Parts: sequence; C-alpha cells; structure tokens
Amino acid sequence: MKTTYRAGAIGRTGKGDYGHGLDVAFQIPLRSESSQPDTIDGLPDVRFVSIADSDPEGLRAAGERTGADRLYLDYREMLEKEDLDLVSVAPRWIDCHAEMVIACANAGVKGILCEKPFARTLAEADAMMDACDRNGVKVAVAHRRACAYEQHAKQLVDEGVIGEIQVLRGHGKADHRAGAMDLMVLGTHMMDSMRYFAGADVAWAHGQVTQDGREVASGDIREGDEGVGLLAGNGLAAYYVFENGITAHYESYRGNPSGNHTSSRWFGFEVYGTEGIISLRNSPSGEMYLYPHGLWIPGEGEWERVLLDEWEKRPDGTSRTAQEQMHLSNQMIAKELIQAIEEGREVVTVSSGADARAALEMIMAVHESQRLKTRVTFPLKNRENPYEVLVRQND
Repeated sequence: MKTTYRAGAIGRTGKGDYGHGLDVAFQIPLRSESSQPDTIDGLPDVRFVSIADSDPEGLRAAGERTGADRLYLDYREMLEKEDLDLVSVAPRWIDCHAEMVIACANAGVKGILCEKPFARTLAEADAMMDACDRNGVKVAVAHRRACAYEQHAKQLVDEGVIGEIQVLRGHGKADHRAGAMDLMVLGTHMMDSMRYFAGADVAWAHGQVTQDGREVASGDIREGDEGVGLLAGNGLAAYYVFENGITAHYESYRGNPSGNHTSSRWFGFEVYGTEGIISLRNSPSGEMYLYPHGLWIPGEGEWERVLLDEWEKRPDGTSRTAQEQMHLSNQMIAKELIQAIEEGREVVTVSSGADARAALEMIMAVHESQRLKTRVTFPLKNRENPYEVLVRQND
C-alpha cells in the first residue's frame, strides 16, 4: 500500500515572499509561459493541503496559486492542526528560517524542503540540524546542484573523464550584490557544488574582504539585505583546501554594474582536472561546457557545449522554459527527500541540511579569516556572525 504524504508550505509575502517556486515544489501540473500544460512527472503520492502566510493578501494569492484546501495566517497553527508530512519552508529572506525549520521538526513532520541560504549563522544552522536530527526529520535545501547538468558533470568526473580533479574555481554574478551579499545569497550554491565535486570536507580556508579595493574596516559593517544579518565588503576572494588535497577558489568583485543578463552566465564554477575542464554556468537553467586540456591554452582545442535533451526539451520536442526547468529542479529535490524518508537514509543526490550547513561554514570562513587576519581551520570555533563579534570587540 502506497503512502500518501500530506504537504504544506510556509511563505511570508512582503518579507521574503516565496523563493524560486518552492511553494509549488510538491505539485503538478506546471503550466508553461505558453499556457500549455507541461508533462513533467508529478508527485502522485503527495497531497498538497495547506499553506501559511502572515500577509492576508499574500495568503489569498498563494491559496489560488497552489490550490491549497486550508489557509493559515500563522504557520504554527497550521503545523498544529494539519498533521503534515512534508513542509516547504519557502521564504527567500533567511531571518525566519531557523524558527520555521525548528517548529516543523518539533511538530513531527517527516521532511523539510528549505530555501537557501539555510541560515544566518552557524549557531542557527546547528540548532536547526539538532532539532531535525533529534526528531528524525530529513532536510533538503534548494541548491543548484539539483540540475541535470551538474548531475551529469559529477558523473563524468566520477568516471574520470577529465582525469584527477586538482582545482575548482567559483565566481559570483558580479552585479550590484558583489562581495559579501553575492557570497551569502548566491555563493551558497557555489560552495555546496564545489564541496559536492571535491567529495570531501574543507580542512582550512583563507579569505580577504575589500570595500572599493581596500580591506574592510569596522566602519564598513552594515545590515545586509534579505535578512542576512551584518556583513561588509563589495569584493572578496577566498581559498579553500579540502581534506583530500583538492583546492578551490571563489571570487566576487563588481564587474557588471548594469546587472544585465550576462551576470547569470558569469555565475558558475569550473572543475579543473589533469585531462580536461568542465565549466558549469547560468543557474538555475544550467549550461555545461567541456575543454580537452587540464589548463586553458589559447589556440589549443575548443570548448564543447553539452546539451541534455531531457532537461532542455519537453517530450514533444519543444523547448522548456526557465520556469519549467526550475520546477524540474524543485521536483528533483522533493523526490529525493521523499525517497530518503522511505529508505530511512540521508538526502544524498541533492543538498541536505548538513550539506547546507557546510556551505554556510565555507561562507562564514571568509569573513572569520578577514576578522582574524589569518587562515581558519574547520570546523570553525566561532559559530556567530563574525561582524557581530567584531562590533562587540570594538564597543
């Protein structure tokens, strides 16, 4: 007898809204921009029953969009009354993630799909994972590795197609968020992906954070957007050494002030092997390229673009929209979450809560290294926001 899972979602219209279609991650069908139904496989064993949003108008709109049977202004009331198995914690802003995830875990849900970034601080992430582990709750986080191109690239790497991995290099969008904000809200994807490809935890890291080309000072500390907490810097560079000896770089500098469409193609990372390079760009739709040498050599070989029909096209051969590709990604995460619940194992093929905490630790290491003016070892001793610590020290 198949299990039918009861699912719900939490959002906050006006305070982070619903990130990247996570309110409909458990649902079908998705309608494309041409108003024709797509044929993405659905989740037939999931019944979406309720949604919570503290904004009355936002709640009404979410109810119409999702077709939820019951609507709640207070997510705690929803958790108490609905006996949910699956919950999507969907707000884009992260100042509420910790309390929402912990409330879901304590309410007895089986699985949580959480928007990225996972939390504001490592202390919050620790508390979230403690609550989930204590209650046996599986957690999946909406990172970009849930993409056919990243999954295919990881398979090629594991098969040795580009030889032995030596270096990974990630970069942000270089738009108006360059530096600390780019690292926090978009770099979380890169950290998760680079760790996924490296196949190991980080041993130590070193970071430099700058403001207009000079090292950040206490006067540069500000409250970040989207509820991320204190941050500083419009430029940064980080260096990571994994426990297996692979190294990684991440950079975010202002280079695209107009914020035009090219920023999405800059956003990505490269995997450098002894026999080739893989480049993955343009999240969340995804682009993938292969190069036949371990280092880029001008005039020697060409980049080959890899196209995956199952990601790019519908079964009838027409092209999928970016919205449909995002829904495919969300359903990849949702299906893995359900499978982990049914098999009594951790989330593995997409980003788990533990993976998301590890990505956040890589982010915080950059600022902690800047604060201490030295490299930092993992796990980080300081689980707070490094700038909150710096402000207290300067008071």
